Amino acid sequence: MKKLIVLSAVGLGACATIVDGGPDTINLMTSNGAKVNAQVISKAGVQELTLPTLISVPKSCSAVTVHVMEDKKVQQSNAIVSSGVNPWVFGNIVFGGLIGLAVDGMAGNMCTYDANIVVPVIAK
Repeated sequence: MKKLIVLSAVGLGACATIVDGGPDTINLMTSNGAKVNAQVISKAGVQELTLPTLISVPKSCSAVTVHVMEDKKVQQSNAIVSSGVNPWVFGNIVFGGLIGLAVDGMAGNMCTYDANIVVPVIAK
């Protein structure tokens, strides 16, 4: 009976990893709707891209920085995308306990990013 309880806890634990694992997709929009060149700096490295766009970043409790590059039409600006606690982590209170929290933590699924971010763009 004890083995069944332990196996159930391991099998049902790690709620965030099971339900919401994998990378986050973030919709990066500009405050004025203009297309601008930007760098996205995350735990995965640096990506150069044109906003507005969708990006995929690994879940992390570290912030993502969006750096708008200065050009003839816009000034340089930045947006910091903070992560918050993934709500599915709280499923470990009911199902997974410490084992589930440990798995979610090691898999990087304890935190998640907002799905939509407006990046400030300042015209010259």
